[in-house]
Amino acid sequence: MTEKKRAPRKTTAELTHNIFKAAIDILDNDGYEKVTFNNIARAAQTGRPVLYRRWQSAFELLLDAEDYFDDTEINDFSELDFTGKSLRENLITSLAHFDSSRQFLRAVLIELGNDNPAVHNYFAELHRQQLYIMERIISQAQLAGELHHTVTDNVKLLPFNLLLYQAMVDQQDVSADFVTHMVDTIVLPAIMAQQ
Repeated sequence: MTEKKRAPRKTTAELTHNIFKAAIDILDNDGYEKVTFNNIARAAQTGRPVLYRRWQSAFELLLDAEDYFDDTEINDFSELDFTGKSLRENLITSLAHFDSSRQFLRAVLIELGNDNPAVHNYFAELHRQQLYIMERIISQAQLAGELHHTVTDNVKLLPFNLLLYQAMVDQQDVSADFVTHMVDTIVLPAIMAQQ
C-alpha cells in the first residue's frame, strides 16, 4: 500500500501572508461583516485555532493585515527628509500620501461605535506618528525662518483629522487637489494664526 503524500507545510511567513491576503480580499470583495475568523481561516487554508492564538479579534487581524500591505507606510520616520522645501511643499507632499480603503475605514468606524479598545490603540499610534511627522515639518520651517512660533498638537493633528473625515464620513476620495486646497485654505492659516 502506497503512503499518501502530504502537501508541504507552509512556512510561518507564507502562512502569515496568506492569512493577511485572505482578510483583505474578504474585506474588499464581501465587506467588513464577512471578515470573520471562520471565513479567513477557510480562505487561507488554515485552522481557526491558528488565528485565535495570534489575534483576539478579526478586527485586530485586519489592522495587522492593513499594516502588512501598506506600501506607503514609512517604517522609520527618522528617514523622512524635509530639508530644502517650504512648509507648504512639505505639508502637501506628506498629506498626499494618505491612503486607506473605504471598506477599511468603514470597519474602523464600526469598531469605534462598538468602543473596541483596539480602535483606540490604533488611533493612539496613528496620532503618535502624525505628531512626529508634523513636528519634523514644523521644526524644518522654524530652521528655515518661515515660522517663529510653536504650534499646538491640535493644529498639528488638524490636517490628518480633516483627511480622515473626508474619507471616512464624507466617503470622498482624497485627491491631490483636495490636499492642496486644504493646506492653502485651512492648515496653513491655522498654523500661522498661532503666532
